[in-house]
Amino acid sequence: MPRLAEKLVDGRQAAYFSYFFSFGKFSPSEVTHFVSSYATRAQLHGAFEMYRAFPENALWNRAQHGANPVPLFLGAGDKSPFAKLIPKMANDLRANGFTRVSTGLIEGGVHYLVQDQPNAVAQLIEKYAAAP
Repeated sequence: MPRLAEKLVDGRQAAYFSYFFSFGKFSPSEVTHFVSSYATRAQLHGAFEMYRAFPENALWNRAQHGANPVPLFLGAGDKSPFAKLIPKMANDLRANGFTRVSTGLIEGGVHYLVQDQPNAVAQLIEKYAAAP
């Protein structure tokens, strides 16, 4: 059914998004701010379109060939359900041409790393931005 997610969430944004924000270190006022960012059906549609694009993104990614020397840090919070996937994701990137992949886990982080561990994220940005 087209736009089913929007129809199910419309009017229930606070309950829906608050569930996801409970995985991070968000204050009540920050949750209110972010929930208000998805107040309309058009805003909800924009958010859900990102996930609907995954299959097309996967096709595009599979079509890319050749070496990619752009430095890439692939990380997750050590408490993230994605933490176990980081080594496999890095190996897949390397197998598909990424020649400069680094990985790591951010201690104390879950899913919203900038919110969970802002200093650790800033240190990683400085470290990798300064690397030759």
